[in-house]
Amino acid sequence: MENQVTNNANALRLFFTDEVFVVKDESVEILPLRNPEPVFAAENVAIVAEKEMVLNTENIQIPEIKSTQIPKVYPQAPEIPRIVEEPKPEKTFKFLGGNKKMVLILVNDQQHDVSTEQGRELLRKIVKAVDLGTPDFALLNYANYKGTDYVELHRFFKPVIMLSFGVEVAELKLDLSWQNEIIMHESTKIIFAPNLHHLDSDITAKKTLWGHLQKIK
Repeated sequence: MENQVTNNANALRLFFTDEVFVVKDESVEILPLRNPEPVFAAENVAIVAEKEMVLNTENIQIPEIKSTQIPKVYPQAPEIPRIVEEPKPEKTFKFLGGNKKMVLILVNDQQHDVSTEQGRELLRKIVKAVDLGTPDFALLNYANYKGTDYVELHRFFKPVIMLSFGVEVAELKLDLSWQNEIIMHESTKIIFAPNLHHLDSDITAKKTLWGHLQKIK
């Protein structure tokens, strides 16, 4: 059997001879779409998505990328111990007296403990003139401690007054110049005079010494 389905317009007219009218059916209401969503082309959609991605990434804090390079570690050199000079032991002295008033009296006699009889008698007059008793001063024979400087003596005796009989400025390593005057060195008053034995027979030096002793009383 032949296929009777045809799309030929001339053939259709042979079967449909009546007129065909289009009639509007008012019973059917077609409403417009509410809030129709705009239709974007694929290109526009891609651009909008890219812009949103840029905006969203502006506030994102990108962590700092630190170098993964491992620093070189150099071996520490061995510590060389410092050579520290051992402190010298504090020098001690054998002396006469009590040093309560911190008055240091230096004599310089290699043959006697203090001096000759004339020198000893002169010394008794000197200490009496400045109102000193044996407990008040320290009497040291420098001849037994040659090479001792002023710093060592001061560290041990801490003298406020020092009377030096026969011990020169240079021996005490003092950078001073003696001009027959009382020397004020730091906190110590210093008087230099000849050796006691020779001082007893030197009238001029004796008068000078008496004048200095009156000033330190």
